[in-house]
Parts: sequence; structure tokens; C-alpha cells
Amino acid sequence: MTKQKFLRLISVFAIISFLPLSVLAQVDPNFNPNKLLDDKIFSDTQTFGGPEGIQKFLEVKGSVLANTSPEFLAKLKEPQITMLKQALEDPQPNLGRMRTAAELIWDASRQSGLNPQVIIVTLNKEQSLITGHQGSSPDELQRALDHAMGFACPDSGGCDSLFPGFYYQLFGNLDADGNRYLGAAKSLMKSFNTPGGRGPQVAGAITHVGDVVILDNTPSDVYNPPAQQAVTLLNNATAALYRYTPHVFNGNYNFWRFFNEWFRYPNGTLFAIAGDQKTYIVQNGTKQMVPDFVAKQRGLVLSAKITVSPNEFDSYPTDKVYGPADNTIIKDAENGKTYLFIDNVKHPISQFVISQRGLNPASALTVSSAEASLFETGSVLPPKDGTIVRGQTTPAVYLVDGGKIKLFSEMTFKQRKITAKQITLVPDDEIATYTQNGFVPPLDGTLIKPQSGSTVYLVQSGMKRPLTMELFKNLGLSFKNVLTLTDQEVEALPLGAFANPKQMTWFSVGSKNGPLYLFKDGTKHSISAFVAKQRGITPDYVFSDGEAREWLDGIPIPPRDGTIVMGDDKNDKTVYLVSGAQLRPLTYQAFKNRGITAKRITTLPQAEVNAYAKGDVISK
Repeated sequence: MTKQKFLRLISVFAIISFLPLSVLAQVDPNFNPNKLLDDKIFSDTQTFGGPEGIQKFLEVKGSVLANTSPEFLAKLKEPQITMLKQALEDPQPNLGRMRTAAELIWDASRQSGLNPQVIIVTLNKEQSLITGHQGSSPDELQRALDHAMGFACPDSGGCDSLFPGFYYQLFGNLDADGNRYLGAAKSLMKSFNTPGGRGPQVAGAITHVGDVVILDNTPSDVYNPPAQQAVTLLNNATAALYRYTPHVFNGNYNFWRFFNEWFRYPNGTLFAIAGDQKTYIVQNGTKQMVPDFVAKQRGLVLSAKITVSPNEFDSYPTDKVYGPADNTIIKDAENGKTYLFIDNVKHPISQFVISQRGLNPASALTVSSAEASLFETGSVLPPKDGTIVRGQTTPAVYLVDGGKIKLFSEMTFKQRKITAKQITLVPDDEIATYTQNGFVPPLDGTLIKPQSGSTVYLVQSGMKRPLTMELFKNLGLSFKNVLTLTDQEVEALPLGAFANPKQMTWFSVGSKNGPLYLFKDGTKHSISAFVAKQRGITPDYVFSDGEAREWLDGIPIPPRDGTIVMGDDKNDKTVYLVSGAQLRPLTYQAFKNRGITAKRITTLPQAEVNAYAKGDVISK
């Protein structure tokens, strides 16, 4: 996002200047800068049908966001504090595990009412997170994720310290005093839903749908746009997008280009090339071939398909063959094998599991081997997730999770207080066909250590998080509660960052005289020397740089309310009043009305002033 600049509002009766022909020749002739996207599309939250549809799109595009490993999910910086997520209206504050990028995008869409396609396109417009970064270094990728939506990153340089992280970019954050700040998704929808269509701010005034504004363009060797360009805000979506990024080129042209390339046709559109008998369906920016038996099972009207040119056909990447609905049972007519479809993959399934899952074997569709072979064959399906299974003669007990089975250790079996009535017996030869996926993790909050090691870990969200002696002391833990597990079981748990200290921990880094912080609401808030002295803050704990570096950064603790401050940059003469933990700029009249003298103003390093949360201007 680029911060709003002062723009000039011109009369709606003025003649709008058109781009030079030399520029138009380089720009898609279908591009209309006055209407970037239909309002109905902007607010359509069901375009992907769920996080699974988003995940598939990311995978087809080869996006770095398709990574679902625990190590990558930690880079998204989802907080572990339930109260923080509840305050941000996160739809899933108590999930108990880290969410994937696809799940966070879907939940941000649900929270805000914004089309997830808009979020995805913005992620690419701002940080190339769909089409780029495949070869980026870990640090480069982390920077891109931290500023994923370009939110609160003005053209003038630097990004607001309140939103560093994929999660915070989408959902927003709280400052050290609990003031809430909207993230990119809700901010866009607030702009969209404002009566009249809240557009770019012009000389401090809000513009509306129907207004004509002059926007600055970013210089570009590709499009060679004019320095300024007149745009008419024809609908709410266009007004919201220009408020977010007040440029036609390259910002909003790139937004339109990606959106038009990926989502030109809505999901469910059937099309084909002239003379080709094959039918394809548009699904989340891809095309999938539709077999006849699937079209019949899903009730698709093949006569409604449209004919497209080969170039248009090729512009949509080809995804897997379009399968029947989830939980559809098919039977191969040639070999008699039975399969169940889940997420477009056919899984071998036994009659026992069909019955256990409450499905009707009589509903099976008989298809040819040629039709069945069109689809990927997945692992043998065990009973439904959450089922606890054991072989009829073997002692090992497993938990079905994500379509795979995880082994209970003696400790996790006892910890969950499993009874014989909860265990489903399965034929030994069948349980041997299920895909095994490690161990059942200990419950969250469990303290563990390996048999051959001394490191103690805290289990959270299925990950092991290391504890130092200072953290152990800070959290008030006891060694008598540490459980010793086999090296294999501990090794199987993914490694997370150092465990977080307790809420409201005042600490320094490296030594008692090191940098000061407050840990609150899942983030660490830095405390300058001036604020520490003014507020009388001293550290209660000393943590290492390695620990502190892994904890998320929040906004710094500001001076006390009522303090008058300014930065030491000679080019910035703004004077602020600290109020409600925010720095609020004072106009000359407000400065005069309060009888403020130069002696009351505390001059701080400009970087420190820039880092604090800012509030509205005080004008009187």
C-alpha cells in the first residue's frame, strides 16, 4: 500500500486527459482506469469455496505461499495469544495450531467481507508472493512476508512498525495500550462500504464515487505513463483500490492485469476450443477437463459452454481433471476396485471404512478403467479423522489425523486417557495399508525432554519450543512436570521458536543494561532510554539476543500521556502530544491554545518518533 498523497480534486465537468497513443499501444486496450473491478466481485467472499480452493490455486501457480511445512508457517507470524486474535475478530482464535497462508487468506476474507481473489492479487502486486520469490534467500522471503500486502508502507520509505508479519498485514494489530488498528483486508472493506464510496483523500477531504481526481503515477520504463493522470471513480471498488494505492501505473494497472489474467471468467464457466469435443471448467484461475460422468454427477449443463480462442484457452493454466464431489464412491468396471473421492483424488477404500464413514455403498458409480485412470490415486483411506484404531492382533494404537495415522506412545496414550471403548479394531492387513505419519503429539502445555538430551521443550500447536533456564523461571515451571520421551518421538515434533515469556514481562537483552522490552499480547515492545527513565522501568529478567530475536516485535512503548515530543530531523517540525498511547500531531492553533512553550518539548531521535503509533491531528 502507498500512503495517500495530497491529490488535486478537479471539477467533474473538466475534460479528462487521455493517455498518449504511444503509451496506449503498450497497455491492454481493455483496461479502464476509471473502473478497476465490479463491486459485486470485490465483495464476493465465496470465490474459492474454502481454504482448499485457495491452496490449490497457490500450488498450481507454484507460489511460495503454498508451503505448508511448520517451518514456513512460523514465518507467517500468527500470534499464539487467543485474546489478541479475539480482539482482532479473527474467526478462528482457538484453532490450536498454526494456519497455512491459504487458511489465513480465507479467514481474513471471512473477517472482512473482502473477496479472497482481491487479497491474492494484492499479495502479488505488492510483494510478488504468487509469481516470485522461489529463489529468494530466507531473509528476503521473510521481508516480503512481513510486508505482504504493502500495508502501511508509504512511497516515502519505511513501513509502520505495527504490521510486520503476514498475519498482521491481513488482520491488523493492537498497540501497547490495546488500541486496535485495522489490517489491509478490513481497511479495504471499510473504504468500500463507506457511503458514497470513500476514495483517495484530497487535501485532507474524502472523495466519493463520481469524483474526478488527479493521481500521480510511478515512473515506468515499461509503460511510460504521464506524471499525473485524471481518473473518474466510477464505483466503490475503484475508490477503495485507489485509496489503497493512489496510482494508475504501475500499482492499479498491475492489480487489474493480474486479476484479469487469473480471474477473467467466474468459477464454474464451461468452455472449449472450436472443434474440440473436450469440455473444460474454470476453477480459481485454472481450467480443468470435465469427463462426461463427472458432468452428469455434478449436474453441469454442457450445452451452456462457451467457445474461446486458442490464445485465451492457453492463458489459463491446466489443472488436474475435474472430479466428482467429495465422498463420491466409484467402482472400476474392469478390475472391480472401489475408490472414494476427496479433494479430486481417488482413494482406495474398503467396505469396512465405507460403513464406518457412514457412506452408502449402493451409491457407487461404475466407470471405465480409462475414466478412473484420469485421476490421481491417493493413499488407502483409513476411518474418519479422530478415530482411534488398533489392529486385531497387534498392540500399536493409532489416531487418524488428516487421512493418515499417527502412533500413540505410552505417554500420549495415558495423557489423553484413552479407554478400550474408544478404540476401533481394524483387520491387521488393512491397517498395514494406511499411511503412517509420525507420532501423536503431546497436549499443548506439556513439558518434554529427550532421553539422551537435556534441552527442555514446551509443546504448543504440535511443535516443540525450547526453554532456557531464564524462561523456565519466568514461566514458573517445575522440573517435576518434565516428561522424558524417546529421542525418536521428540525428534518427530517440528521445532518452533523459543517459548514466549509470560504476559507483562519486563526484560532486557544481553545484560541488565541491555535494550529494554515489555512482552505483552504475544509481542515484545521496545522501550527507549527516555521512556524507561520517565516511567521508571527496570528489567525483571535478562534474556539472550537469540531468544528475543525470535519473538515478534510490537509497537514501542510511548512516553507518558501528556508528554510533548518532536523528532530531531530538521526537515520535520511536527510537534506531537502523547494521548492514549498515540502521538497526535498538533496544529499551530492547538499548540497555541494549550500554551505550550519550547521548554516543554522533548526532542527524541527521529527514528524513535517515527516508530510510535500515530493518532489523529489535534486542530484546536
